[in-house]
Amino acid sequence: MATNHPKWQTIIGRVGLLGASTGTVLGLIEAGFLRSRALPLPPSIWFFAPLMTSVAFGLLGLLAGFLAALPRSRFLGMVIIASLAGLTGGYLALALRFSQTATVLQHVIRPVNLFSGVFAWTLAALWATRKPNSPLGFLADVPQRIWSGVVLSSMATLAVVVGISHFPDHLAVSTAHATTGTPQSPNIVLIVVDTARADHFSSYGYSRNTTPNIDQFARRGVLFENAISASSWTLPSMFSMFTSLLPHQHGAGTNRASEPRTLAEILRSGGYETAGFNANPYYGIIPWGVGRGFETYLDSTGTMGYSLDATRLGRDVIEPYSEEWFHRSRFNQFTAHQLNEEVYRWLDRRPDRPFFLFLNYNDAHEPYEVPSPYDHLYGHASPDAKHLLLSSELCRFYLPPAEREGLIAAYDNSLNYVDSQAGELLRFLERSPEWSNTYVIITSDHGEAFGEHDTYSHGLNLYREVLHVPLIVAGPGIPASVRVTDIARTRQIFSTALEFAGVKEAVLRRTSLARMWSPGYMPRTPDEPTLSEVLDNVTSHAPKGMISITTREWQLIYRPGYQRSRLYHWPTDPLEQQDVAELPENQALLEHLKESLLSIVERSYRPWRDPGYLVALSGPNFSPALEALKSTPPLPGGPLLPRGVGAPQSLFPPNPETFQSRDRDPDKELLKSLPYDAQ
Repeated sequence: MATNHPKWQTIIGRVGLLGASTGTVLGLIEAGFLRSRALPLPPSIWFFAPLMTSVAFGLLGLLAGFLAALPRSRFLGMVIIASLAGLTGGYLALALRFSQTATVLQHVIRPVNLFSGVFAWTLAALWATRKPNSPLGFLADVPQRIWSGVVLSSMATLAVVVGISHFPDHLAVSTAHATTGTPQSPNIVLIVVDTARADHFSSYGYSRNTTPNIDQFARRGVLFENAISASSWTLPSMFSMFTSLLPHQHGAGTNRASEPRTLAEILRSGGYETAGFNANPYYGIIPWGVGRGFETYLDSTGTMGYSLDATRLGRDVIEPYSEEWFHRSRFNQFTAHQLNEEVYRWLDRRPDRPFFLFLNYNDAHEPYEVPSPYDHLYGHASPDAKHLLLSSELCRFYLPPAEREGLIAAYDNSLNYVDSQAGELLRFLERSPEWSNTYVIITSDHGEAFGEHDTYSHGLNLYREVLHVPLIVAGPGIPASVRVTDIARTRQIFSTALEFAGVKEAVLRRTSLARMWSPGYMPRTPDEPTLSEVLDNVTSHAPKGMISITTREWQLIYRPGYQRSRLYHWPTDPLEQQDVAELPENQALLEHLKESLLSIVERSYRPWRDPGYLVALSGPNFSPALEALKSTPPLPGGPLLPRGVGAPQSLFPPNPETFQSRDRDPDKELLKSLPYDAQ
């Protein structure tokens, strides 16, 4: 008697439908995991994640069905189908581990464990429920036409919803405006070139003509030759610009700094139209707090690339190949050209009020991918060098000289592209009748390392290559072609912008950059040193703070675990290759710098929201945790007029919202999960 075998088309179709159905469920589970972690994700992730996984596992199902239809052995066919089920279990493990912080769970919930368990269970179930002469088991009873209709209509619905939710929404200007501003108030434009080290700008003496447009603009105003960032990665550095505070004061990086008043909030309350356009796809998004106070704010959270990057499929499968396919830097961020286009639309539609405009170009960030013809101006990075840059733990690796130079060339290409777009923006602004009443500040959040201290990228230490940033200011009343050699701080942008806007309190004038270009300016020694801080968020479950002090001649770096401090004479050693902390003739200087550093910290404006940044200073005579509990002591004989770091915050009441205590810290979880080596 002949045996009836199911057609091979039936086997392929049913296993493909099984994969697509399972993928849809997996995507919904993953979206639930992501949302349960309070990640800054749009609601469309509920549709985007299942769409991606249903397509991916549907294709895997078709492949598995094809393999299952080939052999004559029913058992081998069931093994293939069980392998497909095991892959879904492995993917589920990736998504589940992504949402868990408990170390025990992370050791148990491994992809290999769930793959093995699901594979064994599925194989046993298929064997127990198998039909004679069929490798499909219980799947043979499901009406294929109805099943395929449900799956395909579900995928189509998901695709339509995702498309609608990510349809370009050109920004609508808020109609809830304050009324205290006047058209005569000056406009303020803050342009941040993310990841731009000053010594790679041609206006700062670089051998390549990387920044001709910014150089030309610098001749209209004041260029600060030695501007120092408050930290070496984006989030704490940006909050220091926007609040005048150091990282241990505002806490950004481990908390969402919700209490200190930001520059945008203060200007908005004074009648300014505030708009931010941030291309940084990770720490430039609204949930991190950088967008607080902006009536109009554009970030990447509404893009498909952002949602794709949040999924494990996008992060682990698609993104590693995106450089080769369509340039990773465009994967989930706006290019400088795209950001400019959004700014032009906003400027054409904004109301007739003075404005504060903030832009953050992210194209100079790794992997240094920019459009043609800028992508090969000075050379290009090798695939191996890019792979190490994007995948190496802590960005500690060695590159041969030729490959290192290729990586630097790619970075310089990126700077030149950003410069071209910054020039386009400045020329657009110049054509406005308001240009004569507009101040422009150009700077960066931090620099970039290229192996000077055995690391690449940024956020890992506090050497000069990651702290020395460009800073240029021009506008009405500012002298042209002035170069300031004294130390400046990017956190002084807060006071400077408020002084431009007409806030004339003494504490702002004392901390503003404007005094440094005033006639007869003489630097005062107490004002000279500047501090920078960073947390080591990667190497330990207990982050360790690193802190440095920079003067006109010296930089001292403290870090837990070092046998000794690091001391560099940066005017003669700009790349800080010669540590002179151990030289006998420098011991008195070393002690003086340590005392100055501790004194500045102790006098810094309170409250301190994260003393973890100061762990490096812990000792018998100083406890950051205990110091953080102290309030600011009043001055005898009169009201408090703070003179320490962050004093301008004393002029503005804190935000009404306060930090919420959490058993879990989603910020730290997100920090560890993102492929942006901010740590």
